[in-house]
Amino acid sequence: MSNASLAQRRQAAVAPAAYSTHPFYPARAEGAYVWDADGNRYLDFSVGIAVMNVGHSHPKVVRAVQEQAATFQHLCFAVAMHESYIALAERLNALAPGDSPKKTFLVNSGAEAVENAVKIARAYTGRAGIVAFTHAFHGRTYMAMSLTAKAEPYKAHFAPRAGEVYRAAYPYVYRNPWGLEDPEEVGVRTLRALRDQVKTTIGESEVAAFIIEPVAGEGGFIPAPRSFLEGLRAYADEIGALWIDDEVQAGIGRTGTLWAVDAFALEPDLVTSAKALSSGFPLSAVIGKASIMDAIAPGMLGSTFGGNPVSCAAALATLDVLAVVGLVDRAGAIGRRAVERLEALQREFPQIGDVRGRGAMIGIEFVQAGGKEPDAQAVKAIVASARDQGLMLLSTGTYGNVIRLLPPLRLTDAELDEGLDILARSIRAVLEPAHTAA
Repeated sequence: MSNASLAQRRQAAVAPAAYSTHPFYPARAEGAYVWDADGNRYLDFSVGIAVMNVGHSHPKVVRAVQEQAATFQHLCFAVAMHESYIALAERLNALAPGDSPKKTFLVNSGAEAVENAVKIARAYTGRAGIVAFTHAFHGRTYMAMSLTAKAEPYKAHFAPRAGEVYRAAYPYVYRNPWGLEDPEEVGVRTLRALRDQVKTTIGESEVAAFIIEPVAGEGGFIPAPRSFLEGLRAYADEIGALWIDDEVQAGIGRTGTLWAVDAFALEPDLVTSAKALSSGFPLSAVIGKASIMDAIAPGMLGSTFGGNPVSCAAALATLDVLAVVGLVDRAGAIGRRAVERLEALQREFPQIGDVRGRGAMIGIEFVQAGGKEPDAQAVKAIVASARDQGLMLLSTGTYGNVIRLLPPLRLTDAELDEGLDILARSIRAVLEPAHTAA
């Protein structure tokens, strides 16, 4: 088995729509590293798109999965209940943002969590309108895709899309239309525009829920300012709508708090979680205020595989590791160390337009020198250069011009510095010729 032989088999057997960023085939992974089929080692700053927060093949997670699989692998919760589903729901209810009593419903993926959160919001409020935001990514199933902002490659050719979905502006500080630099003022202005839009073109009595990522992921790792999230919470209450907090990518310790909104002591009505929740096993959750969840009658929601006992065991072990090892705090330390290095590079290269994020969820936006024109080609070249030196990176952003850093939280300072050194060399290799020519 080699990268080349697997590439031939893939071409013959796998639909081309199943895209991969990197042209190699992982054979094993441990901690912060991945080895491909040719034996090459890579430091992983992508972790399956924010999934392996506790690192690859954490022994506690592996042991929990093995023990559960040896006991029983599947008993559909709709047929017969199992204790691990209840235990995970209890844990998530206790960890959810805010003090209100909570209840949890488990499904399989981030998109499914989003779909079910929308169903819950519509059933509870008796309204249809869902307000999503620019630069949003909420998944690829039909409702989730309709909530997602980016047309190519996610939405084009997949019409008609779900109805009663409305788009409002996300508070993108670096690209705000007012030329403001203060994030909180951008938040205030964006909220003002949202209120006007809802009042004049949607109708406040029509809105079932606002759904937002507190750090827009696929849109470019864009943190929403406190002023906007606080104002959104107040506005939803004012008009009788719900706030759905999409923590699929930002949650489970990634941003330096368990949930991104914990940094602001805010309580959403519904929270969606997936990705890092179960360290790579299919599982997602909708965690909601009990008063809302109790309004949904038995049988209105369901899933054959949702809350699979092996996935629940992985999730419970993952949450144990986060708590015992102190990885949530570690995310903040990783972020501070990384941002310091990146801001030094930003001072050196004007093509690094913005360095942003929370905790270990960091975006680096690249632009043409002398302005803010997105430079997606530079990002592609930097990602390729880093891969050649043994570092796995991912691009992101509505304009394809952002590199996202998602290192495992179980990362030593030496491993972090190794990755940042490779990244710095790659940035210099790509940007210095253009910088010299200018």
